Amino acid sequence: MLWRAGLLLLLAVICTYCANPIPPQGGPVDEQPPRIDSTRSTPNMQTNFRPQQIELTFDEWVKLSQPNQQVIISPPIEGFRVSLKKRTVILDFGQKDTLRDNVTYVVQFGEAVQDLTESNPAEDLRFVFSTGPYIDSLQVRGQLNDAYTGEPVEDGLVMLYENLADTAFRTERPFYFGRTDEQGNFLISNIRPGQFQVTALKDTDANYRFSQVTEPIGFLKDPITINADTTPYLNLRLFTEQLPLKLNDVDSSRFGLLSLTFNTNPLDRISWESDLHFQSKYEKDSLLLWYQSEQRDTLYLQHDTTWVDTFRLRPARLASAADKLAALTIKPPATGNAGIYPRRNIVLRASRPLLGVDTSLWTITRDTLKEKILLRGLQLNPEDSTELLLSHNWIPNSTYQLLIQPGGLTDIWQVPSVDSLNTKWRVSEEKRFGTMKLLFETTDSTANYLIRIVSGSKPPVGEFVLTGQLTYDQQLTGLPPGEYQLAVILDQNRNARWDTGNFDQKQQPEPVSIQSLEELRASWEIETNVDLSSLFRNLND
Repeated sequence: MLWRAGLLLLLAVICTYCANPIPPQGGPVDEQPPRIDSTRSTPNMQTNFRPQQIELTFDEWVKLSQPNQQVIISPPIEGFRVSLKKRTVILDFGQKDTLRDNVTYVVQFGEAVQDLTESNPAEDLRFVFSTGPYIDSLQVRGQLNDAYTGEPVEDGLVMLYENLADTAFRTERPFYFGRTDEQGNFLISNIRPGQFQVTALKDTDANYRFSQVTEPIGFLKDPITINADTTPYLNLRLFTEQLPLKLNDVDSSRFGLLSLTFNTNPLDRISWESDLHFQSKYEKDSLLLWYQSEQRDTLYLQHDTTWVDTFRLRPARLASAADKLAALTIKPPATGNAGIYPRRNIVLRASRPLLGVDTSLWTITRDTLKEKILLRGLQLNPEDSTELLLSHNWIPNSTYQLLIQPGGLTDIWQVPSVDSLNTKWRVSEEKRFGTMKLLFETTDSTANYLIRIVSGSKPPVGEFVLTGQLTYDQQLTGLPPGEYQLAVILDQNRNARWDTGNFDQKQQPEPVSIQSLEELRASWEIETNVDLSSLFRNLND
């Protein structure tokens, strides 16, 4: 009897294991997406079809991932349900909505159906049927690119809405949609004739709606008409809207300094009202405001014309400043791989704004000879009083050392530096650098172009505005060897920066053209001719 009970228990365990598939452990990684077994599935591309449910059986065990968000039927149908039975995905249309006569329906599963082991989604899983005698066969194709870099956008949604209201992009699922491939190309098939609003989306929350302001989007300004005589090719540019400015953090812990951190770089869009005089500086996403006050005061902060916040400022009395300030420090000049170009000013950065310097307490020496140097020029940067600009006929291939004795610097509170400050830098030979000559021409002297020369993700090595002429000649010297790109921005609102788009205002991002330049080598000069008018000849709204 005991052996019979044991056998029954073993059979029960085996049956349970068979009924609940478990991903295998070890072995090669499954990179193959699940495929439909057409012999066991509802036939695709049927006409005069009135299904209650559709069954799709796959060649391996599958699972469902967010079917309520991923599965879209166009034209839209409400009340359908997606379920799974062993290897078969079942789409039940239910009774809530009625299929219309003589209409082609497209069921797009997105990434809802995935294999059990590695979650590989079934590729381009679509089921098409018509309730009439024919299946709609019109198509739309095109490409989706990043609005600034021009690079193709992979896995972006391109969506068509029969509802032409702007609210549809935020409140409805699309009537038709397609996804972009690695080259940013897309194809939307089985479309019926009509007029459609066109949008693009990087759908970070997978709900097929523009529901987050941080989601990259794109759109065509005007609807398109699709019929048997037209096969539109669409170019869309993907961008992220400017975030509403938000003050994330306020730090007033340091004497006489208010540090305001924002959710985005505010740059020249911040203004303030106060009886105090401020020394200001931007550092990435922060605005630093140094102030002097013998009494309490109020700061009113604005972004453009919109009020941001109000701050009460504590007194920063000059008499007590020396006891409350941290030691003044300076940063050495920034050097790249090629070193410092001999014809360039040396820039030293202090830890807070400066009022003046006493050069009698400065000693600059060159190399091991300790030869003392008398600077040709020394001044505070008029746009940033934390910066000192040192000019001299720097001797190539030399190392310089600066010693500032106590009292050699004075800050805005009239507090002299209390410690000795040391820094040094090395000046390279001119032959280690290259020169770039840029020749621009345009047919429209009223156009405004913002030019940036960049290397990788570093700040631009050159940035300037061209306007008012038909030809321009620009030369950049002392550039480190390397690969550079030329970015030309059609600065339509003449604010000397690139502006992104806005869907509600039907504002497209400003056009940008980026091209790679010939590699710059040491002791070389490269010359580039740019026809500005041709870059933006075929603007696509």
